[in-house]
Amino acid sequence: MNYMNILKVVTLSGGLVLALNSCTQKPAKDDQSVTGEQSAATQPATTKLMVDGSYANSDYEKRNEGYDWVGVIVENIDENKISVKIRSRADKKKPTCTLDTEATKVKDGVYQSMLNGKNVVFTFNETSVSIGTENPQDKDALHFYCSGGATIADTYTKTTAPLDAAQMGK
Repeated sequence: MNYMNILKVVTLSGGLVLALNSCTQKPAKDDQSVTGEQSAATQPATTKLMVDGSYANSDYEKRNEGYDWVGVIVENIDENKISVKIRSRADKKKPTCTLDTEATKVKDGVYQSMLNGKNVVFTFNETSVSIGTENPQDKDALHFYCSGGATIADTYTKTTAPLDAAQMGK
């Protein structure tokens, strides 16, 4: 009979612990209101990538030593379209690269423009823009906008100030 009492106490204690524990647990479903909207505390923060600004290739840092450089100026036209101007150094010789185009947003950070029948892709992140073609076999089309065998296909780093207007082609 002693074993019976111990078994009853253990069973009742276990049931009591389970009952109390279930009262303090959070429900398994999301923290959503009756309307199905997420509360402000649980919504993921969405930051829009700011693509407008000036970008330059690696030779821009050596411009005072006479290096030729290529820069990209990006301006927002509207929420889904940007203006892209590619310019190169023009104070010492004829500009190497020149291009004016508009590009349409494909997704956040990616814009596309049709140039000479080829899809050109502008891929942005917080610090740079990479210019290339959608189809790798079309990359030679990007030489058209430059002279001397140069190409606009490159990764350009975002600058903190506008490009040097005294050296840049119009």
